[in-house]
Amino acid sequence: MSDEQQDLSFEDVGGSGEEAGGPRKPGIFSGLILTILKWAAIVVGIIIVVVTVTIVTLNIREKGRVAQNIAAQSPAYQPKEEPLAYSDLVQTMRGQTMDEEPATFLVEISIGYAMDDKQVAAEVGQRAPQLRDLGIKYLSRRTADELGPAYYDMIQDDLRNQINGVMTSGKVKSVVFRQISVMKL
Repeated sequence: MSDEQQDLSFEDVGGSGEEAGGPRKPGIFSGLILTILKWAAIVVGIIIVVVTVTIVTLNIREKGRVAQNIAAQSPAYQPKEEPLAYSDLVQTMRGQTMDEEPATFLVEISIGYAMDDKQVAAEVGQRAPQLRDLGIKYLSRRTADELGPAYYDMIQDDLRNQINGVMTSGKVKSVVFRQISVMKL
């Protein structure tokens, strides 16, 4: 009896003998899917390498480079301004600078506005004494050096902005100097 129990066959344990011992036959789609996945991984890897190299190269190339605004400063690229009408109603402004030893300034300005803007022209005429006072106060808060030629554009822009701050019927386009002189005592 014991001999009968120990005589086990491999066929009984593993099931049918055809499936257990032989190699598996791969399907058509399983090999195709593996090939597609392999090539997709290669393409994604190449894309990552190319993008990384491009970013690093551009960062190295741009490092230390200063933006060049040559076109913005060139006279050929300056926008053409429309002709303006000017008012000379603001009288000569005289005053003293805020230096330790004050200098005396003498300034005459003309105020520019659009030619067809009659309301601004009328308001500039009505506000001439106020605009003169505004200019004298502005210029008196500057030193003699700050009233020099290097600051003319800044002074004109500041005066234009202050005048536009009190105007109600429109905006003035420019403030130009007819005369400006600073005399140190």
